Amino acid sequence: MIVKFGKDKNDAYGNWADDPRVFISRPFFKIIFGNGLGFYILNSFKFHFFPKIYFKFENTYWEFGFRFAGCIFEVMWNKFFKK
Repeated sequence: MIVKFGKDKNDAYGNWADDPRVFISRPFFKIIFGNGLGFYILNSFKFHFFPKIYFKFENTYWEFGFRFAGCIFEVMWNKFFKK
């Protein structure tokens, strides 16, 4: 299990994402398990006064969560992230 707060300095996006014209949703907090399951709190590009729920289920991954008050609260599983 991995628990991280804030921006990861070893992030694959690197410093190119500092361009103000590019938006990348970055985690404020994440918990990642060895089986590919993860819980995330990310920044959002929109501010919603009421929660907006979303979900997607495929064979190799699934994700669901909601956007609220400038944050995204998400649960995701990806079979390719298994260790």
